[in-house]
Amino acid sequence: MLGKNPEKKPELFRPMLVDFINHEHELVLLSEKIDWNYFEKEFSPLYSKVGNPSHPIRFMVGCLLLKHLYNLGDETLEKAWIMNPYMQHFCGRVFFEHEFPCDPSNFVHFRKRIGEKGIEKIFAYSVRMHDAKTNTSNFVLSDTTVQENNTSFPTDAKLCKKVIDYCNKIAGNEGIKQRQRYTKVSKQMVRNTYNGKHPKRAKAARKSQRQLKTIAMRLIRELQRNFNAEQQEFYKDLMTLYTKVVTQKRNDADKIYSIHKPFTRCIAKGKAHSQYEFGNKVGLITTANKGKKIILGIKAFLQTPYDGHTIEPLLEQMETGGQKLPKELLYDRGGRGKSEIKGVKISIPSTPRKKDTAYQKQTKRKKFRTRAAIEPIIGHLKTDFRLAKNYFLGETGPQINALLAATAWNMKKMMELLKQKIIFLSYKIQIMLFSNPVFKNKLNSGFC
Repeated sequence: MLGKNPEKKPELFRPMLVDFINHEHELVLLSEKIDWNYFEKEFSPLYSKVGNPSHPIRFMVGCLLLKHLYNLGDETLEKAWIMNPYMQHFCGRVFFEHEFPCDPSNFVHFRKRIGEKGIEKIFAYSVRMHDAKTNTSNFVLSDTTVQENNTSFPTDAKLCKKVIDYCNKIAGNEGIKQRQRYTKVSKQMVRNTYNGKHPKRAKAARKSQRQLKTIAMRLIRELQRNFNAEQQEFYKDLMTLYTKVVTQKRNDADKIYSIHKPFTRCIAKGKAHSQYEFGNKVGLITTANKGKKIILGIKAFLQTPYDGHTIEPLLEQMETGGQKLPKELLYDRGGRGKSEIKGVKISIPSTPRKKDTAYQKQTKRKKFRTRAAIEPIIGHLKTDFRLAKNYFLGETGPQINALLAATAWNMKKMMELLKQKIIFLSYKIQIMLFSNPVFKNKLNSGFC
């Protein structure tokens, strides 16, 4: 059952948050700008009409935004929320609270409840808040990056060791008696593979790696022999996954790099400091006008599509969110391919034509220099808004994390705009007061 927001009624011995917070703080201004009733209408049908009351939708959505705005985890948000009255006011609380209202695991249930479509609605709303700004630019910028998954660096030895441990766990849960568990032996074999390229360790490392694969397949076959019909059906997909992990070879397509996140891909972006990144590709579109740039579309891809093939899904996302498609989209040379998609001209850097005038050449050069402005946006999304690493489980995890990171970026830009308006208004009021002759006389006479 859907829970209600706290009633804003004063109490004798408890001061209300609105009585002692600064009303010009960014979070206060943003909370007044957001239409919380929109989220209530969108997400209330997902709740049952019977049962214990849940936490209010404003509280849950507010916590999701705060988590990415301030680069916090589900558990670390709890500690920051208790200490910060502005966070509590943003989430719709009336009085200062010394305890967090729910367990951090409730955020997992809420994300599953609203799903990827619900997160997209939150992102689309963050774009609509900047409607006047997004409609002013004739062209937009686009690029791709890699969102790494929360996995350890994959090696064949480590993956086989995990398969051995998982097989032992399944056997323990199902009460299957094993001939041997290989717990200590497999641990030592993994140690033997460390620094395996050293001439004195190479032979032992290769031998241990082969033995780990043999042991892992032996345990998989033993489980399959001892499963009954019901267990065979239940563990069918897992056994297929474990078999693929153990038997995969160097040049195989769609290799498994993580057992708990099998959709992880190995992506090479040509970076000097990290040759390979293990995660998923993310494409995004931003505005190109001067000042604060807004993210108009962002999408995570489970496969590794060519950069030019990520443009169409992003434009479709913009259309679904009710946005007007731009006239032109600027991309780097990785976007070679179609010159037009959905009526949008795709421009990439190229040598100028002979018939171009000096003015046309200068305009083109300026445009493609503007395209480089998307690079620092990607950097800030990774360092400040949790796009660097995806901690969510499941195939929807990369997309949910990317959408929330982009939503936090748009909200942050809105906070900065609202703060600038307040500073401008206060400055304007001061000028008006000092230009008033009556106020000047009082100031000179010492009354003010």
